Amino acid sequence: MSANTRDVERQILGEVWTSDAIYRNLVHLCDDLGHRFGGSDSEHAAARFLKQRMDEYGLSNTRLEEFPMYGWERGDCFFAVTAPLERSFSAIAMPYCGSADLDGEMVDVGEGEAVDFAHLGDAVRGKIVLTDAETNRPGETRSHRTDKYRRAVDAGARACVFINQNPGLLHITGALYARNPGGPDASDHEAPIPGIGISYEAGAALRRFAERGAMHARIRTNNRTFRSHSYNVVGDIPGGEHPEEIVLMGGHYDGHDVAQGAGDDAAGTLVGLEAGRVLAPFARKLKRTVRIICFGCEEIGLLGSWHHAERYHDTDEVLRFAVNLDGAGRGQGGQDQITVTGDPDLVPYFERFAGEHLYALGIRNQVGPHSDHFPFFLQGYPSATLNSRDSTAGMIGRGYGHTEADTVDKVTLRGLQMGAAIAARVAATLANDDDLPARRRSREEVVAVLERGNMADLLEHHWGRDNRAE
Repeated sequence: MSANTRDVERQILGEVWTSDAIYRNLVHLCDDLGHRFGGSDSEHAAARFLKQRMDEYGLSNTRLEEFPMYGWERGDCFFAVTAPLERSFSAIAMPYCGSADLDGEMVDVGEGEAVDFAHLGDAVRGKIVLTDAETNRPGETRSHRTDKYRRAVDAGARACVFINQNPGLLHITGALYARNPGGPDASDHEAPIPGIGISYEAGAALRRFAERGAMHARIRTNNRTFRSHSYNVVGDIPGGEHPEEIVLMGGHYDGHDVAQGAGDDAAGTLVGLEAGRVLAPFARKLKRTVRIICFGCEEIGLLGSWHHAERYHDTDEVLRFAVNLDGAGRGQGGQDQITVTGDPDLVPYFERFAGEHLYALGIRNQVGPHSDHFPFFLQGYPSATLNSRDSTAGMIGRGYGHTEADTVDKVTLRGLQMGAAIAARVAATLANDDDLPARRRSREEVVAVLERGNMADLLEHHWGRDNRAE
């Protein structure tokens, strides 16, 4: 007999609001274990810690799901303008940037949108490109870093310099993509041209300099790409009536090597783990299995979610729904939103959920290709992302994400608790609902959704797929 969803909720909410375990786990991941960059010792230690917590919390069939990948280790990075003034600037190489020593003319492509590159045309060829990093404000959809980088590569640029759009002398980072996807050597998995990140203030200075005349710059980088491995961390709360039907929920525990990755996405990962903790006593009482997952290597290409999405091809399990928690729990609380992935029928479903559960939620329908829900969407599985709308309030792009300032002090216990409370309620509802208005879509239906959103090119060129290891 399945447990009544409302009875489950009363107990899980009490557990969430009377424990600070989620915050203590955040401190351990960030302060004790560090950045958790994909394929590093820090990431591997975090995977073992998360599995240990799943075991302690009573989840079933806990496991480390290993997959191959190419790791990356940064060395020195030098960046200087040689004309019209001579000035060096602090800069960092972006993941998968290889070693290089080059100088040449630098051309500013502004925001780096397609229209900006089209306006400059052949003037980009052979030049060092200067471009804004992500420029979207909350609620907007603009080009991703990798879109701008691909435009620079396709236009024949020699290197790409990304400007952080938030002040604070913070470098911006983010992974690039492999020069030869699927190649047998580590060098095949380096980026085709160097990519480096600089601060908002450095970018503003460069643009002032450009008013005096043509800019020339020099870039030296020294980095290493190597074969490694990563893990997804997985644990189950088995269902009682349809245990083969899976409701998947989780965030990515890896971060960038320049920061703690507290908000992006230790917070979301631990929201999922906390949901698992409070739901574990209801094993065999919910109708369907709730699977908690901590994805590895999201930041360098969604590698963990690509790997896990494919496992359902060869099992008797049926993936019923996937909930991505990238960005959950990192706001102040009470500003949560659910973004369904290209499925308008799910908008009224979650609007009813919000009303029935007396909890205000922002609900929208949008296909975003740059987080862990996307590989599941491509496989046709219904999916959504639960996150906090106020996590970057007043800031541009990821806010403090992908910078040195993504630290524990930006995350609050209250925000984590509110994220975990709504995540656990969503999981329990999806596990018990026999009338979920969603089904697995065919390949043709997925393609049609992408075509309507002018994203059909992602079927052939997605930076995450390019970064996968065989």
